[in-house]
Amino acid sequence: MNMMSKMIALLFVLKAFCIVDANAQTFQEQVDLSPFDSVAVQTEGRLKSFGSFAHGEMGFVSGPRKINGQSPEFTFLDMLFRPEAYEDADVIYVKAPIVRKPIADALVLVDPSLAERMDGFIKSGLISEALLKRPEVQPVMQQMQSDLLRTAKAMDSVRGARTVMRPDFLLRELRVIPSPSDKKDQQWSSMREIMLLAADPGALKASGTTATPIAGIDETKQRECAAAWKSLVEGWTNGDAVVVNKSLASIAAILPSINPGAYPDANRLRWESWYFSNGNLVWIWLVYALSVTLLLLGLVYQWRGARVAGIAVFVIAFALHSCALGLRWWISSRWPNSNMFEAVTTSAWFGGCAAVILEIFMRRRAAAGMFALASGFSSAVALMAAHFLPIQLNAQISNMMPVLHDVWLYIHTNVIIFSYCLIFMAAVSAGMYLIYRVFGGKAVYARVSSSTVGAIVGGGGTPVAGGIGTSGSGALRGEKLGEVLDGVTMLLMKLSFVLLWTGIAMGAIWADHSWGRPWGWDPKEVFALNTFVVFAILVHVRYRSKDKGLWTAILAVVGAAVMLFNWIVINFIITGLHSYA
Repeated sequence: MNMMSKMIALLFVLKAFCIVDANAQTFQEQVDLSPFDSVAVQTEGRLKSFGSFAHGEMGFVSGPRKINGQSPEFTFLDMLFRPEAYEDADVIYVKAPIVRKPIADALVLVDPSLAERMDGFIKSGLISEALLKRPEVQPVMQQMQSDLLRTAKAMDSVRGARTVMRPDFLLRELRVIPSPSDKKDQQWSSMREIMLLAADPGALKASGTTATPIAGIDETKQRECAAAWKSLVEGWTNGDAVVVNKSLASIAAILPSINPGAYPDANRLRWESWYFSNGNLVWIWLVYALSVTLLLLGLVYQWRGARVAGIAVFVIAFALHSCALGLRWWISSRWPNSNMFEAVTTSAWFGGCAAVILEIFMRRRAAAGMFALASGFSSAVALMAAHFLPIQLNAQISNMMPVLHDVWLYIHTNVIIFSYCLIFMAAVSAGMYLIYRVFGGKAVYARVSSSTVGAIVGGGGTPVAGGIGTSGSGALRGEKLGEVLDGVTMLLMKLSFVLLWTGIAMGAIWADHSWGRPWGWDPKEVFALNTFVVFAILVHVRYRSKDKGLWTAILAVVGAAVMLFNWIVINFIITGLHSYA
């Protein structure tokens, strides 16, 4: 009996601990937003998942920063229902450091107690609406708004963030009520248009307001949705997670039933939410980086196991990259190449395709592993840029611009970005050749045998026996390493040269269709031509120079630099007809 009493007492203690642990959870942790993964929002001409929509809207406010560790979905709803909590919270992202310092200096000059907070603002770029409203900041912001060259664009972003975080804007943009029509171009309605249906009739009469249902939609469902929304607002403001979770589930169930014919597939919406909540899968750069590390170990130390493992990891990384690209393709219902994020990540994928094909052909030659190394490095850089520069490479999915609906332009864009990745891959092998020369390597170069592909082999055009990582006659040491690096650069350069010229020609055909002239000296056109000219010079220098390997490597790196200038500076700084890219 005594033992039984002890066991019962122990159960009561454990139960008490469970209750304490449950009560210790924050409201944010208790809220289950997963039902909203299948809720669609009409915005920017397409139907997005709520998760994708919230990531985009909060990106306008806080940029790449997370607020208090909250998901963008939670922050969106919290900012909508509890705007007072964000009045003096540092949530507005100011991108340009040149804008941050004058604001911080103006505030600290009047209120020195803000010094520590302003140090944080300078580092993170986050500041509150209350601080931006202070009178000492207004003249500074007006002055920067008038500086069209340096700070006006950044100030426009700040002004946009302040607009987006307003509850009336958030509610207006939350277009989740399907239109009565099944046509995709019909505008959906926001919760604001039906929320009064759940209001007290007496209060409405006293205020002189009327609650009118949306025509063409089942009024009963509208009232059910409005009642669930009212319950959600009350539960959220009271911090009642049980009521909130029940309301979220009710709304998520009602919305698709209002007009099933106009509602997108629930699985697609869930996958879209998953895609954005997992950082657009750009973390795959870590897998590519691992493959590059292993391939370099295999190359430097002639370690066969590292070489084989590196190629295996590269294949895994490429498979993951392909899944990410395919998922985005399915979500957006178009091939992903209409903005900078998609152009960069798709370009890297094209390079991976080329590397896989070349590795299959070169699997028993001295160049085995080199193409995977160049492609892995290029893809790692591309996906790192997408990960660490989310403002510049905005991952939001939007409809393809009407100007891009042309078969010639569609092919032109893909061919150009394919050539760009091959140019960067050639620069990788060229850079390795230059390092080889810096450390005393001889002035060797690849000698052409019966074919271009046959040139990238060991020992004067003879295939290497034993394949990857072979020691002895196939080992990449001394002069043979220099020959192979130069040969890889030449092969990639020739492929990119052909693709770049083809892409420019196709672009001219499209420009003639669209703009009435094949060439208009647009900045993007000029620097694409400049890149081509560099490689044309490289071809001629190859035949005339005695130190062919050195000048090939130098010009391959220069060509990549011109290409990157065209892709980065022209797109982000110089405005032209190709700014949409």
